[in-house]
Amino acid sequence: MVSNVILDILKENSDELKIDSSNFFAQNIPQQYVDVEKTVVLVSEIHDIFTNRASDISTAKDQMIEIQIFYRGDTDDENTQNKINQILEKQYFYQIDSYPDIDPVTGAFSRTMKYEHTEEI
Repeated sequence: MVSNVILDILKENSDELKIDSSNFFAQNIPQQYVDVEKTVVLVSEIHDIFTNRASDISTAKDQMIEIQIFYRGDTDDENTQNKINQILEKQYFYQIDSYPDIDPVTGAFSRTMKYEHTEEI
């Protein structure tokens, strides 16, 4: 799954992101990490589909992922977002959407970012 590939890339850069590598997850966050006091990153696959059909043959694969960052503590949100963007652009994943959210109960800040990559096959 493409989400696992991106997860590994982000974990390799956890020092630069200033987020503990054990706080990165793919597809879901284990319950014991839901209410922690550290920033948590969730990478999910939106789709991984064959596209660009020509003569009944697909000529490309379109991959889309979503990254959710649940900020806690003193993690610099602007710096983290910029670094993730730079890391993923080196892998030819380009941001197509980004939006913030604030939990109405806890007041915790999070950000969701979506990235897309098209690979010729």
